[in-house]
Amino acid sequence: MKTRHVCPSCGHKGEFTFYVDAQEKPIAPEVGRCNRERCGYHLTPSNYFKQYPNKQSIDFSIWKQPQPAKTVTVSLLPISLLQRDAYRSKNNLFRFMAKEFGEAEAAFAFDLYRVGTSRHWSNNNGLATIFPQIDEQGRLCQIKVMAYNPVTGKRMKKQDRAEVWNDKMQKYTTDVRPMDKIWFAGKTLLKNYEANLQQTFFGCHLIKNASRVGIVESEKSALICSILMPDVSWIATGGCNGCKWTERSVLKPLAGKRVILYPDSGMFSKWDGKAAILRSNGINVTVSQTCEGLPDNWDIADILLQERHAKKGMTVNVNAR
Repeated sequence: MKTRHVCPSCGHKGEFTFYVDAQEKPIAPEVGRCNRERCGYHLTPSNYFKQYPNKQSIDFSIWKQPQPAKTVTVSLLPISLLQRDAYRSKNNLFRFMAKEFGEAEAAFAFDLYRVGTSRHWSNNNGLATIFPQIDEQGRLCQIKVMAYNPVTGKRMKKQDRAEVWNDKMQKYTTDVRPMDKIWFAGKTLLKNYEANLQQTFFGCHLIKNASRVGIVESEKSALICSILMPDVSWIATGGCNGCKWTERSVLKPLAGKRVILYPDSGMFSKWDGKAAILRSNGINVTVSQTCEGLPDNWDIADILLQERHAKKGMTVNVNAR
């Protein structure tokens, strides 16, 4: 990446490779090749000097072809990490969902998505939640750990009080770090911080046998929607740009499926732009406007929960992510 520059065609940073001479000096700022397939910009020294013959002062034999990028093997996590969860009853997100839907329904969703429990954070006498990212081939790509409030179902943010497990001290200490309670654990679990881990959708392993796929941002929302709208296979991006879900290698499992994007309120235009990228890759996708005009951060799961509670004559604390 240190040898790549801004592409003069598409403007992307870290994608353009210069043609250089024997002294490693670029021929000209526009002479080189863009690494992005969608851009495809490639100006060779030969074509450059045909356009500007007066700038040719050195024999072509000393120019060097840009070296192709080295292929780095993608690292995977051992699937054995997803062992039977013996601490589910202490999982704060499970406690919230069991209260909402009953233990049987919550357990079914957790089993379907292979959600686990982590001691990484402790709060409200409970533990954190493991969201595994399993690809369409059943391979474990990454593990995302998040802390939740068991009463509200909200994820714990930087201002929320929680304790973090200290391996060195073998005890919990107050987590005073200025960050939300989210941890991608893959490299730590592999004990290899140079590992080339590539994320995928949460729930990606469910796509293969699906006909209709609903995509939401939040992993918790995917779990809730899987209970309330089971006729759709729900997956989560983990963020607006989470898991780099518009890259070809990530979106490939969606081929041949009917895909519906469910952006959070206020995010329709951004997700509509992402839908255009999916369509350019042959994906049959539409974007729902269900949440447009609703309060900030509402999503489809909030709406489904509100409808469920309205039928039961209950009140609900929405925006609980």
